[in-house]
Amino acid sequence: MQSTIIFVLLCCAFGAALAHPNPEDLTMKPTPPPQYPLNLQGGGGGAKGDGFGFNVGGRQNVWTSDNGRHEIDLTGRYGQHLGGPYGNSPASYDLGGVYRFRF
Repeated sequence: MQSTIIFVLLCCAFGAALAHPNPEDLTMKPTPPPQYPLNLQGGGGGAKGDGFGFNVGGRQNVWTSDNGRHEIDLTGRYGQHLGGPYGNSPASYDLGGVYRFRF
């Protein structure tokens, strides 16, 4: 009985020694920041006899600081109304920028 208890304790000590990580395993490599693809959105619709309106917009990150707290995005949008009692509207274009600061 005493030899069984000593054997079990030795097995537990040996298993604990193998399960302990090496010092080089304690440091993790930093994960790279996520790369977001171009964000596109769109929509459209209309009622019978009223024509069809639609718009498409997009947003793209163009600069990020080294620490990831500052970002600059460019945005753009195109919209137009086609048909209906007043005909086609002139195209509408928008271009802008977004500055983002993360606390």
